[in-house]
Amino acid sequence: MSAVLALLVAVVPSAAQEVDEAPGLRAHHVSVSGGVQLVGGYDIGDATAVLRGNAVGPSASPFTLFSAGTSVEAVTGGETRVGYALTRSVSVEVGFGYSRPSLTTRITADEESAAVTLDAERLAQYVVDVSLQWQPPRPVIAGRLRPFVTGGGGYLRQLYRERTLVETGRIYFAGGGVRYWLRGGDGARRSIGLRGDVRAQWRTGGVEFENRRRVAPVVAVHLFAEL
Repeated sequence: MSAVLALLVAVVPSAAQEVDEAPGLRAHHVSVSGGVQLVGGYDIGDATAVLRGNAVGPSASPFTLFSAGTSVEAVTGGETRVGYALTRSVSVEVGFGYSRPSLTTRITADEESAAVTLDAERLAQYVVDVSLQWQPPRPVIAGRLRPFVTGGGGYLRQLYRERTLVETGRIYFAGGGVRYWLRGGDGARRSIGLRGDVRAQWRTGGVEFENRRRVAPVVAVHLFAEL
């Protein structure tokens, strides 16, 4: 029994020290991160052009002239995020993203020609969002890596037709990632490091033909620094 107590006395302080020394945010400080993000593509609607068939009678089967499906293609853009640490583990962030995705139409089921892909134009896409981020109190990944989870929502603005037409909408997202501290992380000095995020992003509104909610993945890699 005395051996077990001695072991607990030796292990508990070292575990507590490990938790205390795990890298984290500086409470009540601002951090800035910036980098690139890959936004996945998504469909925005399908349509089929049909003609009345040549069969005799009022219920003649329609003849499909062609089918067309339009999508916003995957694109790499820029993203900047500004966060304020409420505690060592919880922060609030404001993000800004910009990208130029292509609007593509694919024509299929055409009896007179093969399938054709048309690159209609590029959109100017802006996203402004607010999110909450939480880091688990215990390090799940060894070393200077710390995982986090995040979720939030924001405003979507898309410009097209040479920026003469505007469509707006909303985005919602949830996901997570990791931070790697190159310096700091002890809560006493400024930190610099790398950050990677993976998020599922739901979109409503914007350039859309069917008034549906769309989902696409977002992968981002940033350099972050505390001010």
